Amino acid sequence: HFAMKLALVTAALLAFSAPAQAQMMLTTPEEIAAVARGFGAASVQTSSTGSPILNGTIEGTNYGILMYGCDGTRNCESVQFFATFTGRGRDLEHLNTWNEDQRFGTAYINQEGRIFLHWSANLDYGITRQNLIDSFDIWRLTLAEFVTHLDG
Repeated sequence: HFAMKLALVTAALLAFSAPAQAQMMLTTPEEIAAVARGFGAASVQTSSTGSPILNGTIEGTNYGILMYGCDGTRNCESVQFFATFTGRGRDLEHLNTWNEDQRFGTAYINQEGRIFLHWSANLDYGITRQNLIDSFDIWRLTLAEFVTHLDG
């Protein structure tokens, strides 16, 4: 009886794990760009260091995605969403208020006075398409809220 129960439990676990594996995507730059295009224009280029970088627009705001740990043009381990803003006249205190209140998207001012917003996401070992879509939606909302914060 024990062997039969073990076999049934093992079969049930395999049945439940198979659909999750089938939904995993490889997290290539082109697969990331395909999801990005569902939110607006997006294209993949190569950065000066040879890494893939995505440039896109969501609801009128330009952004980029740096891709890290990619095996050539495949299997990126993580991404960093970012956007830059100039001419907003905001100080560090205003950005710190944002950073204190927000979970997604960290803001800072670089040495040239440009404002940056960035957010990193882990893709190591794959990610489902739906999870990546959700990450883009979080970025879309974060960008919109940040623009409102800058203008407020």
